[in-house]
Amino acid sequence: MNWKTIFNPFEKFDEKLLLFIGLLTIPLSIGIGYWTESSFSSIYKISSLEETSLQTVAVLTLISFTSAIVVLFILGKIFNNKTRLIDIINTVLISQLILIFLQPIGKLAFINEAKERMISYQNHSGGSFPFLDTAITMAMAMFFIVILIYSIIIYYNGFKTATNIKKWQHIVLFAFVSLITTLVCQILTTQLI
Repeated sequence: MNWKTIFNPFEKFDEKLLLFIGLLTIPLSIGIGYWTESSFSSIYKISSLEETSLQTVAVLTLISFTSAIVVLFILGKIFNNKTRLIDIINTVLISQLILIFLQPIGKLAFINEAKERMISYQNHSGGSFPFLDTAITMAMAMFFIVILIYSIIIYYNGFKTATNIKKWQHIVLFAFVSLITTLVCQILTTQLI
C-alpha cells in the first residue's frame, strides 16, 4: 500500500469490496449517532440532537448520504455519460466513513472538561494559564482538520475517478455543487429535527 492507495482507494480496490466497506458507514454512523446523540445533517456536518431517537438519527443520516449520492450521480452523468452509480455511492460512503471517527469526540469527558477550564480561564484570567487544556484542545482541533481534509480528498478523488474529469471548470463546478448540496441539505434536515 502506498500514498496513492491511501488517498485514492478507488483506483486500487474492487468496486464491490469498496461498496461493502462503504455500506458499513450507514449502520455505524446511525449506531454511533444514537449513542452520541448526534447525526449527519449533511455530508461534512455532524449536528448534536436535543431529542435522540434511532429513527431520527437514521432518517437524517440517510437523507444526508442519499442527497449527496443523487446530486453527484446527476452531475457525474452530465460530465461523463459512463458514470456508474456504484462508483458515486462508493465515493460518498467511503468519504463519510472517515468522519465517523469525529462523532464520539463529544462523549470524551476530558475534552469537554478541558474546554470548560479554558472558557473559565478566559472569563477569569487570574489563575495560571491552562497549558494542558490548551494542548488538548489544539490536538483535537488538529485531529478534526486532518480527518476533514482526508475525507475531502477521498471525496474528490472518488468523484474524479468515477467521472474521469480533467477540466478545471468541471472541478470548480463539482466543488460548487457539493457546497450548495451540503448547505441545502443542512437547512432541510434542520427543519426535520
